[in-house]
Amino acid sequence: MRWTCSRCGEEHVGMPLDWAYDSPVYWDGPRSKDDMLSEDLSIWTDDVGRVNYFIRGVLYIPIVDSDQQFGYGVWSSLSEESFGRIYDLWDDPKRVEEPPYFGWLSNSITGYPDTLNLPLDVVVEQIDKRPSLVLHDGEHPLVAEQRDGITMERVREIAELNVHD
Repeated sequence: MRWTCSRCGEEHVGMPLDWAYDSPVYWDGPRSKDDMLSEDLSIWTDDVGRVNYFIRGVLYIPIVDSDQQFGYGVWSSLSEESFGRIYDLWDDPKRVEEPPYFGWLSNSITGYPDTLNLPLDVVVEQIDKRPSLVLHDGEHPLVAEQRDGITMERVREIAELNVHD
């Protein structure tokens, strides 16, 4: 699929169906010996010494005029207890039997009013997949898009915003 960007006028090939964030918005490097950031998990100590726990997941949005879906690879906070449970079950196929874990969206997603700290559920998937992130019901545009879906034209808008961010 070729498309011409309304911002730069250039022709692009392929419509990106996902955008990912490499870290939670809070991460600014390790502050203690226990802080870590991997592709999937993060532990980070804030300015007042509180330890924060995060997991990377995918916030899926259906595309209503396609058989595909769009995904944001974003981070969610977790409680220490939930993080420990997920960590303990990381390589266990039975992890899919776990109930959802509560978290807060931990990225500011381009093109939306502030998305930081939207409440969500972390739904653990099979071992070779990142968790699905399901936003709690609310009035935020991102919540509406996850619930109702978006068009390929909206995917294009998101691509234009992110390519030039």
